[in-house]
Amino acid sequence: MNVPIEYSEQRAKTEANSYGFSQSIENLDTNSLKEDLNKSIELGRKKRKQLTLQNPEFQIKQEIEDEKQYIKVQTLIRRGVADSLKISDLLKLKISVKDNNNPIHSLFRWCMLIFYKENPEMYSWQEFKKQVIEKNNGLDLRNRLGYQSVIHITSLEGEKTKYLLNLKKTILEQNSKPEELHHVLVKIFDIIEIIYKTHEHAKRINHLVNDLLMQEQKIKQYKDEIDKVNQEIQIAKSNLKNLESKSLNDEIIQE
Repeated sequence: MNVPIEYSEQRAKTEANSYGFSQSIENLDTNSLKEDLNKSIELGRKKRKQLTLQNPEFQIKQEIEDEKQYIKVQTLIRRGVADSLKISDLLKLKISVKDNNNPIHSLFRWCMLIFYKENPEMYSWQEFKKQVIEKNNGLDLRNRLGYQSVIHITSLEGEKTKYLLNLKKTILEQNSKPEELHHVLVKIFDIIEIIYKTHEHAKRINHLVNDLLMQEQKIKQYKDEIDKVNQEIQIAKSNLKNLESKSLNDEIIQE
């Protein structure tokens, strides 16, 4: 009767060792699976990032944002320049009633067109001087130079602005005295250059928006692919969470 007892103890030890070995194999498989799932999640994130960067929508929207940021910065610079202007110094211009050859008139015609939306053909130096420069020391013109929105000026108005900038050197040379007059003209042309650049960047934004619409189908394909990757990542995360919960439960049972 002693032999069966010894046999039973030996069998128990063997089964225990076998169970321990099985648990080691299972733990090894679980850890390996966890590692594979973590790698799958990391690869999914990398693929998602790559798809996002390659997506025309991301690229185009980033370019649009860059253009908008440039316009914002230039607008602040423009306001700062305008705030320092002393428009009344333009009254120091030596222009006779019959002096129609001075290219400075092109500047004032441009102001009528861009800021007052008036027909530049109706321009008269005497009227412009009285209504715009002399009135409130030119405060209204100064404010328009600095603060009036110019992002929606037309292509024709943009061409007129470009033409005026080509006259800059001539206008400054012919109106270089007195110094105060020359100074205010230089500052006004600094603003005009900013306005022209703003116009060009606003056109660029419009082109980019059109590109965004034209590539709508391609963008959808990228979005679908990104959604698919996101789904794969979520499945891997869920499986990993289940494995971790199972491992924790197994540890509690063993204790």
